[in-house]
Amino acid sequence: MALKLRVLITTGLFLATTGAFLTPSPVLAQDGYANYDLGTTATTPNEAATTVPDTKNAPLYEPKPGEKLSFKQITAILRTTRNLAGRNLSGLNLVGLDLSDCSLKGADMRGSNLERANMMGSNLERVDMTGANLKMASFYQSALTAAKLDQAVLDGAIWIDKSICAEGSIGECRKIDTKPE
Repeated sequence: MALKLRVLITTGLFLATTGAFLTPSPVLAQDGYANYDLGTTATTPNEAATTVPDTKNAPLYEPKPGEKLSFKQITAILRTTRNLAGRNLSGLNLVGLDLSDCSLKGADMRGSNLERANMMGSNLERVDMTGANLKMASFYQSALTAAKLDQAVLDGAIWIDKSICAEGSIGECRKIDTKPE
């Protein structure tokens, strides 16, 4: 019995020092329910109360033209519109990123690491991939009209016609010879 009393006293002292016996924070009475702790029976929430912002439906931050996008911004766009046309993606590490069926028309991807990236079926017209690492990237069924691939490494990339670029393909896809000797 003395042990139980000692545990209760110790627990009470702990709760008192941690603030557990402080008055509870006010909770708004909503949907016609009374909040008897506050002595209210309001049917609408207090408009002066702080609310949690709705980040799920909040608009994305729209960067200025030419402003470099962050990886987080890119993934947010990929979850919604998949429209990265004219965006600055230069110098980013985008290894293995799924950019399939995207509009990347006129995008700046200079010096980006796009190794193993999937760009299948994407619009890559006028995209600048100068000096980009495109090893084993997939361009199958993509539109590459007027794309800049100067100094881009294309080793093992899957080209628009599903052929594979040979090792040492820099700036242009040299197809692997599949004919038997």
